[in-house]
Amino acid sequence: GGHSGIVNGLDQSKLRAWQMGLTGYPLVDAAMRQLWAWGWMPNYLRHVVAGFLIEYLGLDWRHGEAWFHDTLVDADVAINAFMWQNGGHSGA
Repeated sequence: GGHSGIVNGLDQSKLRAWQMGLTGYPLVDAAMRQLWAWGWMPNYLRHVVAGFLIEYLGLDWRHGEAWFHDTLVDADVAINAFMWQNGGHSGA
């Protein structure tokens, strides 16, 4: 088992599209472009794009956690990790 952090070509292109706001889903894309441009996005949208990455694209949450850590100006390691470990779900 274990997670090497290596993603295959298809996953890599899906991850890149998510990072750059090129998924074809307007809400996700707008939020991700805002993150890239301003280093910030509303908390609600952080959960939206996290859920999209994990549940729709089927990618490992750690990719999202790392991207948020690198791009958010208000990144808080503990809060960021908690949000991603919960798959973008804020509670239950």
